[in-house]
Amino acid sequence: MSALRDILWWLCFLAVAVGIQAAVPGLDVMAVGLIILLQERDYKNMLWLLPSFILLQEGMGTRVFGGVIVWYAAVIVLFRMGRWLFEAENFLFIFLLSACMGGAYYAVAWLMAPLQDLPFNTQDILDKSLIQAIFIPFAWKLLVATRRGKGHVSES
Repeated sequence: MSALRDILWWLCFLAVAVGIQAAVPGLDVMAVGLIILLQERDYKNMLWLLPSFILLQEGMGTRVFGGVIVWYAAVIVLFRMGRWLFEAENFLFIFLLSACMGGAYYAVAWLMAPLQDLPFNTQDILDKSLIQAIFIPFAWKLLVATRRGKGHVSES
């Protein structure tokens, strides 16, 4: 029963994430889901969710081709590095992680633009990076609240 509830929760998450991303171009809502998966150490669900996140992002065209894989790799690396210093469920950790992820968002866009011969609009990417960094802590707090009733991530 718990596995079915988890699958339904993640499917609802994906539907809402796609809707929000359609409304706010450049925002990656699924990165917050990746953070939740990493916090819960839910590698079984990550096996099907991470490829789903990548396929959806590539299909929606939210990043240049291949940039999503580099972006999610950066999210995983930043999470793992930060977890050495902080408790992963702490809001301060998420706040600092989101700031680092805002920088990573910019860095990935900067890295991928010349590789694919695309123009790099500094102000546009800075705006999107800032929106991403501000969005993550609030979305994380909301998702943790909905997951808490299911006996998952506990907030400190």
